[in-house]
This record gives sequence, structure tokens and C-alpha cells, in this order.
Amino acid sequence: MTFNLKTSVIALVLLMISLVGGYYVGLAVGVKKGIVQAQVEAKQKAEEAAVTAEKLAAQAANPFSSTGSNPLGDVNVNPFAKVKTNPFAQ
Repeated sequence: MTFNLKTSVIALVLLMISLVGGYYVGLAVGVKKGIVQAQVEAKQKAEEAAVTAEKLAAQAANPFSSTGSNPLGDVNVNPFAKVKTNPFAQ
């Protein structure tokens, strides 16, 4: 079996074509996977942001939440100050 130059060139050209074709097919598949991965990550980040915004809005809208200070702390009112204990005293 003898290999002549023409057969070697044809084999080399076919090898180069298959390598280039494989590169572009692999690139296309990889890009599709990357796009899908990016979409999934973006969706997860959007969901996390929505949950965070929901929590912050719920905390801001709740007037009964503990703010750390008593709103009636400085009021000094005694409801029994004007009560008469002896009805006969003047």
C-alpha cells in the first residue's frame, strides 16, 4: 500500500474540515448552554430581589412593628389622680 501525495492532501483537507466543523458545532452548543445558564441565573436573582423587596415593603408598612422605642414613653398620665376616695371630704 503506497500513500501518494494526492491521497495525503485529501485526507489532510478532510481532517481540517472536520476539525473546523466540530469547533463551530461545539461553539454553537456551548453558546446555547451558556445562554440557558445565564437565563436561569437571572431568574434566580430576580426572585431573590423580589423576596427582599417584599420583606422590606412589609416591614415598612407595618405600624405595629417594634421600632425600639416606646411612642408613649414620655407621657406621664395618672388616671387616678382626680378620683375622690372620700366622698364627704371637700
